[in-house]
Amino acid sequence: MTSAPNQAETIVQLQAADPDGPAFSIEVIAPDRALSLLQHKRPSANENPTAIANYAEAMRGGRWILNGMPIIIGRTGQLLDGVQRLRACVKAEVPFLTVLAQNIPDDVLHTIDQQRRRSFAGVLEARGVQHAHALQSALVKLIRYDDNRMTRGGGAVSWARMDRVLRANPDLELAVKMSLESEASALSEAVRTPLLFMGFRVDKAATRRFLDAIAYPERYDPLEPGARVRDLIDITRGDPATRLKPATLLAICIKALNATIAGERHRLYNWIDKTTNSVKGEEFPRLQGYAGLQDPGQADAPEAEGLAKLRDAVARLTQDNHVYPLAVETVTPQRAEEYLAQNGRNRKIVAAHVDAIARDISSGNWMMNAQPICFSRSGRLLNGQHRLSAVLQAKEAIEVPVMHGLPDEAFATYDIHAKKGPQLGTAFEQFGDRALVAAAAVLLWKHELKPSGIRNAKPTPAEVMRIIEAHPRLLDMRTFGRKMVEFGRGSVMAYAAYCIERDNPELGRIFLERFETGADLPRGHLILELRKRMQILRRERAGQEDQLKEFLGAWARFKERPDLDRLLKPH
Repeated sequence: MTSAPNQAETIVQLQAADPDGPAFSIEVIAPDRALSLLQHKRPSANENPTAIANYAEAMRGGRWILNGMPIIIGRTGQLLDGVQRLRACVKAEVPFLTVLAQNIPDDVLHTIDQQRRRSFAGVLEARGVQHAHALQSALVKLIRYDDNRMTRGGGAVSWARMDRVLRANPDLELAVKMSLESEASALSEAVRTPLLFMGFRVDKAATRRFLDAIAYPERYDPLEPGARVRDLIDITRGDPATRLKPATLLAICIKALNATIAGERHRLYNWIDKTTNSVKGEEFPRLQGYAGLQDPGQADAPEAEGLAKLRDAVARLTQDNHVYPLAVETVTPQRAEEYLAQNGRNRKIVAAHVDAIARDISSGNWMMNAQPICFSRSGRLLNGQHRLSAVLQAKEAIEVPVMHGLPDEAFATYDIHAKKGPQLGTAFEQFGDRALVAAAAVLLWKHELKPSGIRNAKPTPAEVMRIIEAHPRLLDMRTFGRKMVEFGRGSVMAYAAYCIERDNPELGRIFLERFETGADLPRGHLILELRKRMQILRRERAGQEDQLKEFLGAWARFKERPDLDRLLKPH
């Protein structure tokens, strides 16, 4: 592989290194260095194959954008954040440009990457594109259709490819608009839009006729393809067992549209998925005459081209070390208001997320974690609106890195992989059942600590940490929760057991032991009935609240039994 310029050196020092404080720099990370950093990742850090594939595609094609989000190294040398990007670098076998944050306190782990996941539709909305969600849905289906992946797995379609395809196929936006205005509403929009787009590229008149026959079958011959499809929709739509899945309906419509274009008439249009029936099944049908999407970057850009773009980026940074100024600021409510005024066409603010951050700030749980508030060269706020809104709500200042001068295109690169669950921090890195304990702590918060009047709230990672620290017995109850998964979710059983033990330690121990074994109880005893009821709820996939209500309700009845001692004695 051709070596990248200065790949082992700092390109721009963003903030002078303080032996006791964070240090930020812009660096080129080569695959060998990425591997070295990955050797220091947290034991519990999981890899996200979809995010890695998306990042690798952008890196290999020279489309990686410096967006200000850093690779974070703790004071002990542990990799706190950046596993997906570093693994993508290794996968792509090309270096990438990034901010590197070092000497960050290791105990900020639970505050990293807790923002909500963004969608590509959110990016389109920020650009002012209408019908963004319908447009994204159509893009995904059309790309999968081109890739022959309509009925197969294969991961998500990357944002980079969706953006590239959308720019190369401007008629898709018009197709979405026409589809949403179509009177053929019996055909679901998820099927109608990609079908209209493909059909208009082949034969507009035949496509209009096909959709009109679906909307008004009484105007056409009974064997008109569109009318036959409408009959099929009407026959199957009333019963969930017979209702056609979108992929199946699209396949049938493609066959019927082919017949419309060819002037043919058939009594029946059907399709059986080959992946589910290898004997009678068939491949997904192709629309005759449809050449597919224009995709100028369908083949990955040559490695040399990607490296050339990287060299250009490095050269620009070397010429002007102040292109991307970054500093740790104390952001007051007044400053937050000024920054939010630059929030043009950003994604929607989620009140529950702001509430959560504001609670951390007000309770003193806020920790500066090296993830910056980011602005573009034009001054637009790219990332950080929820933190700034929380500063206004809490009416208190926070310390946070702020970075300016980034390209406007960086907006589409934030938060493209799934939101992480609560991280319990370095003190719990070697602790088993982290997810179960965290979920039990969430239940405790909802039932005992949740402030009144807040909306759709969950505890913040910092609050989860405080709950576990304040209720160490909750950790011990994980064993009961794990053993009782036949009867309910582990988190529900652990939290319920903790509630029962706190309520009456001696009697609670008897109740839990009897529930666990079901031994030495007379027929019809409420604990035996509870075991049966909990198993039914488990099979029915009842929610946490229903399971918890049933379990604690039985405990309340158990405490009131006057003949308790007699019933508990072996017979």
